[in-house]
Amino acid sequence: MSEVLKIGVVGIGLIGGSLLKALRKVENYEVYAVSSSETTINKILKQNLAIEASVDFNILKPCDVVFIATPMDKILETIDKIDKIVSEDCIITDAGSLKGFILDFVNKKPVPLKFIGGHPMAGTEKKGIDAAQDYLFVNAKWVLTPSKWVSESEIEFLTKIIYKIQAQVILTEASQHDIAVALISHMPMLLSQALFSALDHYEDENIKNLALKLAASGFRDMTRLAMTNPEMAGYMITQNTQNILEAVNLVQDEAKKLLDKAYFDSIIESIIKNRSSMYSADGKNNL
Repeated sequence: MSEVLKIGVVGIGLIGGSLLKALRKVENYEVYAVSSSETTINKILKQNLAIEASVDFNILKPCDVVFIATPMDKILETIDKIDKIVSEDCIITDAGSLKGFILDFVNKKPVPLKFIGGHPMAGTEKKGIDAAQDYLFVNAKWVLTPSKWVSESEIEFLTKIIYKIQAQVILTEASQHDIAVALISHMPMLLSQALFSALDHYEDENIKNLALKLAASGFRDMTRLAMTNPEMAGYMITQNTQNILEAVNLVQDEAKKLLDKAYFDSIIESIIKNRSSMYSADGKNNL
C-alpha cells in the first residue's frame, strides 16, 4: 500500500456523502468519488470533498480501498464493475444493511476478490448528499463481515480506516448480521410503518381525526422510521423477509405475554431495568 492512502467511494447519498466528509479530514487520505449524477459530482467538487469526482468508474483504478454506498439493488453489479478496474490488492467493501446475499455472491466467485462486507449502523430518514454529515459515524457501530478471500491483515487494515472516522468495528458472520438487524432495525421499521398505516386506515373517521390531533411525541417517535427511504426499505423487506417475519412473531408473542401476565411486574422488573442500562443519557448504546 502507498504512504498516501487512496480511497474510493461509489454512490454519494447520505452514507456516501458522509463518508466523503469524514474521510477528507484524515491526514494522508486521498478520496475519489463516483456518482451517477452530474449534479452530485458538481456539489462534491464545489465543496472540495474529493481529489477527483466523476461518473466514470475508471478514476478508481489507483485506489487501495473502495467503499460501495449505492442502493442495495446496485451493489452486486457495482462490485463487478470495480473488480474489473482496481488492482487485485484493492480491498472492496460496502455499506448495505444486508450482508447474506452479497457474501454469497462474492464467495461463489471463481477468482479471489478482496471483499469485506460492511454496514455502518448510522443514518437518518433523509437522503442525498445534501443530508450528509461529517460526524454521522462518530461512535457508531460498523459491522464487518469478511468474505473467504481476505486475510486477517486485510481485515485489520480496513478496521483502522473505520477507526479513523471514529466508528467502532464489530466483526461477525453475514447470516448472524442479517438476523440481528431484523430484530433491531428492519422489524422496527416495518412496525413503525404498520403503526402509522393502522391509524391512517382506521375506519371511523371521527376517531381517526381525533387520534391524529392528539398524537404527540410518543406517536411521533414511534413512527419516525416510517419515513425511511422507500427504495432502501423495500429492498430490506424483500431480501430479509424470513428473519423479519420471525422477529415480528417474537414481538407478537412478547406482547401477548405482557397482556396475559402481571403487567407491572413484567415492566418494572425487566423491561425498564434493561432498557435504562442499555443507553447513556446522551442516547449512545452502552453495549
